[in-house]
Amino acid sequence: MLCGISFGESGENAAVAFISEETESVSVESNKEILDLIKDKKPQIVAVDTGLEERRSLSESEEKLQEEGFIFTPAKDDVRTVRRFLSLKGSISQNIPGDEIPEYIRFNPVITGRELAIDSDEGLEGYGIDSSGIESAQEFDAVLGAVTARFYQQGQVREMAVSVPEPVKEQDEEEEIKKDPREGQSKKIPEEDDARQHHS
Repeated sequence: MLCGISFGESGENAAVAFISEETESVSVESNKEILDLIKDKKPQIVAVDTGLEERRSLSESEEKLQEEGFIFTPAKDDVRTVRRFLSLKGSISQNIPGDEIPEYIRFNPVITGRELAIDSDEGLEGYGIDSSGIESAQEFDAVLGAVTARFYQQGQVREMAVSVPEPVKEQDEEEEIKKDPREGQSKKIPEEDDARQHHS
């Protein structure tokens, strides 16, 4: 079970998403609601759209992320949400057995959406995610967090200030298609078979 949490810009409301065989997303208001969901679902990884610790300045990895042109909110500018996450993290460690405490990663919905070309429900469906239960933009962002957690679990992320998913390159897929000369030429296959029969 993987989880994504979107705290939103205000740090007040939140959305939580879980993916395993099925996808579930829900809007919540309090950290207690999030804690209860995590106690119930027991995710191995929780992706949050905020910094994992308080900072007064940019970290080196945040600077690098900015240099590469990624747009995100640095932890130093996101104090309220970072503090809310740290409060939630403390509650989880106090209320959940040690072997069930999840691993935390940071994601950014804009970065994940861009890297995986997911900007709609159809985009999510392409990754095997059922989007029918998503009821708000914030829940959509939380699902992107859970998708990022899946890529992290599979070792397909670049660890910068934010876990940046690395999709399998489409070029590789195109090259594999080209290796099969019959691809897209199905009309010619019977002729080739006929030619073989004449030789035998």
